[in-house]
Amino acid sequence: MLDLYNKKYSMDILKENIYAVSLIDILKTQIIDVKFAVNYILNIKYQLHEDDNITAPMVIKYQPHITYLDLQKSLLDYESDEDFTIDFESVSNLPLKKIELNISPIYEKG
Repeated sequence: MLDLYNKKYSMDILKENIYAVSLIDILKTQIIDVKFAVNYILNIKYQLHEDDNITAPMVIKYQPHITYLDLQKSLLDYESDEDFTIDFESVSNLPLKKIELNISPIYEKG
């Protein structure tokens, strides 16, 4: 798992791990460009966590080097083929090395 709060990652690494991390955490901790913001951070198909309801003003707040005009232009120029990555279903079906579950019963039948 990426340590977003203590390390900086390239956008290629972030893209490869897009389904494993929270987009809001990327937005708050990493330096991204406007294209990455539009293709992934603002793209609802990657907003899988509850707190990933990200808006354009949030991008500008957490990424002050991205201007409103740059964001607006990139949103208008956006092409969905540019953000292609492995879809979530493919990622979720990859074999896991090890799964550990800590399940305790809520109640016992008596």
